[in-house]
Amino acid sequence: MRWFVNRLILLIFVLWGATTIVFIIMSVVPRNPAIAMAGTTATEEQLEKFNERWGMNKPVLQRYYEFYLNLFKGDLGTSIRTGRPISTEIKLFFPATFELATFSIIISLIAGILLGVISSLKRNKIIDQITRFISLIGVSTPSFWMGLVLLLVFYYFIDFTGPGRVSSDAFIPTKITGFYLLDSLLTWNWAAFWDCLKHIILPAISLGFYGIGVVTRMMRSSMLDVLSMDYIKSAKARGFPMKSVIFRHALKNSLIPTITAVGVLYGSYLGGVMIIESIFAWPGLGSFVLTSILKADFPAIMGTVLVIAFLRSLINLLVDLIYRLLDPRIRFQVEK
Repeated sequence: MRWFVNRLILLIFVLWGATTIVFIIMSVVPRNPAIAMAGTTATEEQLEKFNERWGMNKPVLQRYYEFYLNLFKGDLGTSIRTGRPISTEIKLFFPATFELATFSIIISLIAGILLGVISSLKRNKIIDQITRFISLIGVSTPSFWMGLVLLLVFYYFIDFTGPGRVSSDAFIPTKITGFYLLDSLLTWNWAAFWDCLKHIILPAISLGFYGIGVVTRMMRSSMLDVLSMDYIKSAKARGFPMKSVIFRHALKNSLIPTITAVGVLYGSYLGGVMIIESIFAWPGLGSFVLTSILKADFPAIMGTVLVIAFLRSLINLLVDLIYRLLDPRIRFQVEK
């Protein structure tokens, strides 16, 4: 219970710190939302009406107080650019980002663990060198560059599919969860599922390629450490099958440090997909935030940062819980 309370307090401080830093940056940045929205040809009277309408003419501390006052009431504010509640905008754009980030982390996790295990079992052999080279490329290649290469090859030369989430509105599945892949499976719409899969695979690889390199390197290092321990050597000496030694003992214990990297990666995928979504015309939260930044839509930026900070903190909490499942010896106790 004490561990949970401490985590809750930490979550509150993280959310407060993130929103406060963003609020201060937006208050000092030389960018006038009135000019960004109304245009440079707007008259002084129009700019004054705009600032009065959105409270931009109020003192900074008053706007800061009103933001948290509305937040405690469950109101994230209203987007200056669209005029709709920010909670509505997040509900509209977040499913696409969540689906892309989840698909990317699955690719990173499966490919990274597989390559890491193979590399550790074939240490210093040719396949180990190839695997380490792939992981080095993964951690060294920027996601946007990978996205542009895939865009050029698969969209321009091969014509594999087009940008966006689906080819046309005809492939949009009946909405159940808002996640196109899952909704198409639930409704048995295989044509929509294949079309959605073709559209998500390339941005997911672009986003998850860095994670493949990180997970591979951590998994290889962790597996080598575990395989050198006495209880693994003892299991081998007693004649246990190699598959049992690897999958029942070595792999499970090797996953503990890897889960930390996966949790951090997943949080970064959710919060840092702006460039990938822009490259592939993916209608997600990243594209919404990028457009809001260009248009100086400060309420939309604040609301989105708050949601992303909450999700990343929640992911860290889930990672701690997964630790307990992987190793029951771990106890969530606060040191006195």
